[in-house]
Amino acid sequence: MIKIRELIKRYPTRHGDVTVLDNVNLTIQAGEKVGILGRNGSGKSTLVRLISGAEQPTSGTVERCMSVSWPLAFFAGFQGTLTGLDNLRLVCRIYGVDFKSRIPFVQDFSELGKYLKEPVKTYSAGMRSRLAFAISMSIEFDCFLIDEIRSEERRVGKECRSRW
Repeated sequence: MIKIRELIKRYPTRHGDVTVLDNVNLTIQAGEKVGILGRNGSGKSTLVRLISGAEQPTSGTVERCMSVSWPLAFFAGFQGTLTGLDNLRLVCRIYGVDFKSRIPFVQDFSELGKYLKEPVKTYSAGMRSRLAFAISMSIEFDCFLIDEIRSEERRVGKECRSRW
């Protein structure tokens, strides 16, 4: 379960603070599928980052009672000087899962070939996105956060569909 209570998020701008989320309350039960729709700038990505813990609220709380992925379009956490495999190793270490057992899936799903052994800073945006998506799918999360569906992320293989 994810419980969001009295969530407020403000960002400072040159013209003063802008409130993006104002007193949001939401409970997401295990097994529920939730979509957030809205215009550009309405706070959708901000809410996803807050749920993931990538960003902190101005006030209010986000309680996660299940494992939550990082936002799948969010690959800013990758270390650019490390290879794709090194980043996989790092993420697996953070989440306490075995690295070696995930390599075949990430190799196959990302379709990066020899580039998996090259520094991530040399990747195109599409390559980074595929790596992030493959790493996310290789770890058993209770909740997957998907922000800004892209063509690479629509390519969910049979292996992943069977989880949902």
